[in-house]
Amino acid sequence: MKQSLEYTLVAEGFAEYSFIPVYLKRIASARGLQVKRSSLDLLKKQPSKSKVIQEAEDLCLRALRDEQQAFCIVGVDLDGPDHTDEQEKYTMECDNLKKALGSAHKRYEQQIVIYVTIQAIEHWLFYQLHQIKSIDKPVKDSIEKQPQAKLKKLLYNGREDRRQMESVARSIAEKADFDELAKQSRSFNHFHKQITAFLNEYNKT
Repeated sequence: MKQSLEYTLVAEGFAEYSFIPVYLKRIASARGLQVKRSSLDLLKKQPSKSKVIQEAEDLCLRALRDEQQAFCIVGVDLDGPDHTDEQEKYTMECDNLKKALGSAHKRYEQQIVIYVTIQAIEHWLFYQLHQIKSIDKPVKDSIEKQPQAKLKKLLYNGREDRRQMESVARSIAEKADFDELAKQSRSFNHFHKQITAFLNEYNKT
């Protein structure tokens, strides 16, 4: 087993801080790698989209330059649908994140993974809810059409407190078929490709 890869996650919600670390652990483990999330995050400040935009550059510089961690993951929700083939809204939001990352992205682009969920992390989660609940498996690109509030209610059983959100997100991440999710959601596929490419490249060294 190679040395553990330390990373920093800069995300806007509690569910992301449960889902993504479990996802990474499983994806890395399949490649004989270990990953460890650093203590740099937004959880102590009540994470939000505006805080991601404001603090991503500083957090990534601290992680990659000062602490010499392996990589950073930075992401936000699109907070709306984008059904077009070109996904202009999605692309624009990715570009906004790159601008917010400023010097960190210019210097460490190869070590920063950017994601934008369409519409929110709950849409990624709902695609794989069938792994832990007896519901039909959603078809490709179908869930992004659903309102965020409706999915939150269904996912969290009407309880949108931190503990419930973290618990549901973790449970789904532990059982999810990530290759299937990449086929269901274009925004997850973009994230998944970046992570697998980074880990595969690291595994060559």
